[in-house]
Amino acid sequence: MAGLNKRWKVGLISGAALGLMVGTVPLAIWVTHTQSAQVANEQARCSSTMQPVHKVIIKDDKATPDKITALQCDTLEFINEDNGIKLMAFGPHEHHVSYDGVSERALGPGQSFSIKLIQVGTFHFHNHITDGAQGNFTVSK
Repeated sequence: MAGLNKRWKVGLISGAALGLMVGTVPLAIWVTHTQSAQVANEQARCSSTMQPVHKVIIKDDKATPDKITALQCDTLEFINEDNGIKLMAFGPHEHHVSYDGVSERALGPGQSFSIKLIQVGTFHFHNHITDGAQGNFTVSK
């Protein structure tokens, strides 16, 4: 650049800055629209709100209720009132999916766990050890 006049130097630097911006904007849009970023955004939106808690009681190897309808940002709590350990999981029996960071969770007698209903849709839950305790929850906006 030592042999270039001032006008050329300014033009090259401006062109490089413009090229960097043009390349950065699509990258930033892509990063904020990845699945993990969208889940994190939904969690952040829901973290500041107090919404209803829906409870699923596991007793006598049955889930009660077995169908839950809730709104986004509500909480769903699973409570094991049975004698044995339950391995609560989301998705089909052999292909678990993650919901609110949980794909399966072991519950001993008297134990519970909660998830924040951040993802809209209908989702299946089941006891992975036996097929008795299972159901669906539907989350809408």
